[in-house]
Amino acid sequence: MRRLLWLLGVLYVLYLMGGNVFLNSPLARTEVNRKPQIFHAQWAWAWTLWPGQIHAHGLQLHGQARQLLWSARGDAASGHIMLWPLLRHELRFDVVRTVAVSLDIRPTGIDLKPPPWRSDAWRITVDRVSTASLRQVRLGDLVADGDGEAELGFTHQLRGGSTAISPSHVLMPKARLHYRQLELLRDARLDVHFLFDPFTHEELPGWQKLERAKIRVAAEGTTPAIALGADKAGALAVRLSPQGGHLNADFLLDHGTLAPGGRLQWNAPVAMTDGDGTQQQRHGWFDLAVQAEAVTINARIPSSLGTGNTTRPNQVDAHLQFASRQLLPRPSSGEALRLLSGTLEGRWHFASMRWLTPLTQSRPWLQMNGAGDIVGALRIEAGRLLPGSHVEVPKAVLAADLLDNVFAGSARAQGRVVAGKGGARTTVDMVADRFTLAPRNAPGQAYLRGRALQVTLQSSADLASLGHDFIARLHFADADVPDLRAYNRYLPGKSLYFLQGNGRMSTEFTLDGNGDVSAGRMQMSSGAVRLALGASRLAGQLKMDTRLYHATRDGHSFDLDGFALALDGVRVEGSAAPPWWARITLQHGRLDWDRPMRVRGSATLVMKDVSLLLSLFADRSVFPTWITGMINDGQATAHAQIEAQRGDFILDHLVARNERIDLLAHLHVSEGKPSGDLYARWGVLGLGVALADGKRRFHLLHARRWYQSQPDLIPAEATLTP
Repeated sequence: MRRLLWLLGVLYVLYLMGGNVFLNSPLARTEVNRKPQIFHAQWAWAWTLWPGQIHAHGLQLHGQARQLLWSARGDAASGHIMLWPLLRHELRFDVVRTVAVSLDIRPTGIDLKPPPWRSDAWRITVDRVSTASLRQVRLGDLVADGDGEAELGFTHQLRGGSTAISPSHVLMPKARLHYRQLELLRDARLDVHFLFDPFTHEELPGWQKLERAKIRVAAEGTTPAIALGADKAGALAVRLSPQGGHLNADFLLDHGTLAPGGRLQWNAPVAMTDGDGTQQQRHGWFDLAVQAEAVTINARIPSSLGTGNTTRPNQVDAHLQFASRQLLPRPSSGEALRLLSGTLEGRWHFASMRWLTPLTQSRPWLQMNGAGDIVGALRIEAGRLLPGSHVEVPKAVLAADLLDNVFAGSARAQGRVVAGKGGARTTVDMVADRFTLAPRNAPGQAYLRGRALQVTLQSSADLASLGHDFIARLHFADADVPDLRAYNRYLPGKSLYFLQGNGRMSTEFTLDGNGDVSAGRMQMSSGAVRLALGASRLAGQLKMDTRLYHATRDGHSFDLDGFALALDGVRVEGSAAPPWWARITLQHGRLDWDRPMRVRGSATLVMKDVSLLLSLFADRSVFPTWITGMINDGQATAHAQIEAQRGDFILDHLVARNERIDLLAHLHVSEGKPSGDLYARWGVLGLGVALADGKRRFHLLHARRWYQSQPDLIPAEATLTP
């Protein structure tokens, strides 16, 4: 017996020496940290008195599980590794006690996928890890600081196997809870109990793991006061101030569903700026209660009476009900909105309205900027606005971005829900008493000014469709265009452009659910305009009426079947010819709204005579006398193919005639330089003119045959389709 005791003593001494030397040698760290990207541990020093029993000081653990990075730090930790489970590939700790613990879990964009699963993969189990000196818990940007206690048990199989968390809890009796730089709670009691049934990442990624969890959260503490509104940059802002409110919450999330009886009650001072600029502070209440069939939400910020305000003060009164206690699986936004009922009334002043894009969520082409108030009363039933609901914005800066231009002006808006044969509809009317139009890339260079800009939007009363299913109409009449040269950026360069003049413009656009122009009408008139067509300089009066249909390519390409242009009192500068007039219409046309525009189609021209057409090729003095005698002789009708784009203006397949003369022509003006071919016929007499590089060549013999041999500028097949 003495020898046995001596032998055991020697073995124990050898274990003490070998075990403690090993724990404090680089070899131990190398063995533990074989896969540092998955698990890495370091410690200042460690010791052991018995096989399986380990005490470590200055312990730091780091690791990654799929898309979660985690780390834990403690001044000291002690635990016992159970030896028998090692035989079945399980590393099991019965009890681990820690001191001064901090835990950090945060997401990462890198998904560290485990190797293929095997049934004999090692399992790590901790029956219980506890601390009576919890210092900090960090979950992403949410941090809880303060002394506390915690107890956790878990089991996890490597190689992507299942994970389970046994009943665990965290208690912090005097905690500070903050999100990034925002303090949410202070002097707070946080009590969290939780467990997770077995799950794998493939089954339930991300937040879906909460479907296997049972979590009870009880929290009570002081909350900071808040300041509600929008900052001057236009973003909705909730700012915190030191003055305190109070939060009391106790709820249970049972496998993705809130259990009846849960509650969250909050009240705190609310700072705000009323519509007259007065700084006010009120008391706000928020009450959430989980009932058997629904979750009710009541919120109230009352008005402050007797303050001497010249305008009605800010106030909010909401009574809402969510007809489900289930949070996970998470419903779609549309499904969630259809579970919402209740009432919401209020008035609020915002330093900027830029955050508000009414009914245009799919594309923010319509914005409200500047300071303003929102006044409204909504009634909601199962996700639908009921007739009688209304919202008003008495004053804000309207900005509508259409076709690379921005309409801007001080406006008022009113939204209302009205009953109709097909059900309730939401209508929003906006009116800007004065407005300007400027290029999107040069907002300070307005080229149109007008009055009474009207924007009307119609949408469903279904909250899930609001902002995605709408039709909009923008309209103004008789706006002033002080300088028509502003439109030269759309015209084909030096081939056709305005030289001088002002005018009036009326426009109506219809927009689809994507915020694209689907149809429209533009009318322009000018009593005195000068324009250049190639080398010719024209002066006169114009009226233009353009109808757009069937938009494609994100609202920038249109059918142009309703274009009409009226020219009156037109004179060619440097010519003694009498004034000329023309009526031009376009059929089977196509308009690509770019800079410059591209227009093509079949044109019909009804003219006083053919004098202007001839003048594009040569002065009348160079033509034979039999032509000059008939230039002004009778109204003429012409048909041609037109194309204008990027510095080019083409008039092709032109056939013009009156009672005495026929004209056929091809004309191409490129960067202001005309070229082309002309054939004129009177009876048996014919004349051809070739124009190139500013020089003219006349063809008197076989003129028709020569003209017919000239190539088309627009291929014949291109004239068949717009």
